[in-house]
Amino acid sequence: MSESIEERLAAARAARKEQAWVAQRLADARADRQRVSTHLEATKVLVASEQADVDRLARGVGGLFRRVFAGRDDLTREQRELAAAKLQHEALEDERRAIDADISQLEQRAAAVAGADAKYQAVLAEVETRVAAGDPELREDLIALAETDGKVRAARRELAEAVAAGRAAHDALVLVQQAVSSSRRAQLASDHGSMLADDLGVGLLSSTAIDLSEQAVHEGLRAQIAAAQHALLTFQRECKDVARDAGIEGVNLSPMPGLAGMVARDLVWSTQYAIDDVGAEVELLSSYVATTTMELRARDRELQKGQADVLEMRAAILDPARERL
Repeated sequence: MSESIEERLAAARAARKEQAWVAQRLADARADRQRVSTHLEATKVLVASEQADVDRLARGVGGLFRRVFAGRDDLTREQRELAAAKLQHEALEDERRAIDADISQLEQRAAAVAGADAKYQAVLAEVETRVAAGDPELREDLIALAETDGKVRAARRELAEAVAAGRAAHDALVLVQQAVSSSRRAQLASDHGSMLADDLGVGLLSSTAIDLSEQAVHEGLRAQIAAAQHALLTFQRECKDVARDAGIEGVNLSPMPGLAGMVARDLVWSTQYAIDDVGAEVELLSSYVATTTMELRARDRELQKGQADVLEMRAAILDPARERL
C-alpha cells in the first residue's frame, strides 16, 4: 500500500529536521575534536618536558651526583609532575577517541538523511499543485513567491559572476606587483652591471646582454599590465550588472594607466621612480578590488538568507504543521 501524500510529507519533514539536528551536532563535535587535539599537542610537549626533568635528575653520568645533592624530594616531585602530565594526556586521548566515535555515528545518521531538504521540497511541489488548484488566492501567493525566488536566484548568479571576476582581477594585479618587483631588481642589476662593466672595461657585449635582460623583464611587466586592465574592465562590467537587482551601488574602479601611453613614455622604463609609481597604484587598486569583492560576498549572504525566507514562507503555506528549523 502506497503512502499518502500527507504521510510522505510528514516523513520528509521529520528527515529534514533530523538532517538539521545532525548537521549542528556534527559541527559541534568537530569543534570539540579540534579543541581536544590542540590540548593534546600541548600536553605532549608538557610530558616531554617533565620526562626530561626526571631524566636529568635520575640518569646519565652525573645522575648519582645530582641525586646526592638534589635530594630524593626533588626527584619525587618531578616524577609526580610527570605522572600528572601523563594522566592529563591520556585523559585527552580518551576524550578524543570518544568524540571520534560520536562523529562516526553522526556521519552515519547524516548519510541516512542526505538530500532530505530536496526531498521535502519535492513533496511540497506535489502539495502545491493540489493547493493551487483548490484555492485561487493561495495560488496567487505561491506565484508571487516563485517570482521572488527566481529574482533572488538570478541576482545570486550575477553576484557569483562578479565575485569570480573580482578574484581574477585581484590575481592579475598581484601578478603585476610581482612583475614590478622583477623590474626593480632588473633595474638595480642593470645599474650595478653597467658600473661593473665600466670598471672592468668589458665593453659593449656585456652591456648589450644586460639591456636585453632588462628589456625582457619590462616586456613581461607590459603584458601583465595589459592582462590586469582587461580583468579590471571585466570586473567593472560585472559589478554594474549586479547593481540593479542585488541592491549594490555601481562600482567604478579607477582605470589602470593607459597601456599605449606607458609604452610611449620611455622614461617609465628608464627611471625607478616611474616603476615605483606603477607599483603604488597597482597596490591601491588591488586593495580596492579585494574590499569590493568582500562586499559582494557579503551581499550574497544577505540574498541567501532572503532566499531561505522565501522557501520558509512557501512551506508555511503548503505545510502548516512544519516546525521552523
